Amino acid sequence: MENPFPYPLCDRTVTVYRETGERTVCEGCYFVWEDVESEGTDGLRVDRKFLLVMPGEQRVFAGDKVFDGVGPEEIVWAEFVPAAVPGLCQAAYAKAWYWDGHVCHTEAGRK
Repeated sequence: MENPFPYPLCDRTVTVYRETGERTVCEGCYFVWEDVESEGTDGLRVDRKFLLVMPGEQRVFAGDKVFDGVGPEEIVWAEFVPAAVPGLCQAAYAKAWYWDGHVCHTEAGRK
């Protein structure tokens, strides 16, 4: 089913990695991220917050890692972490949005 709603801000390419080893390059996404410093009980901490909107049937799930652009073809899951890789985020949540019984887009992020 063709998506009935235009997504003019969805002009980014991201690579989604799943712990099972699956790697998917997704075009036509909306993706913004930023590093935010916060003070915790153990000192200064940096969190990478992001929002990803993937139009159509493409899906992302909580726990998936999302890289800004076309990412490496092979990774070591435990070493491929946001603290060590600029532009890499890990989804804390994901929600599919439906229209007429079909996924029209999926939203994922970390707040």
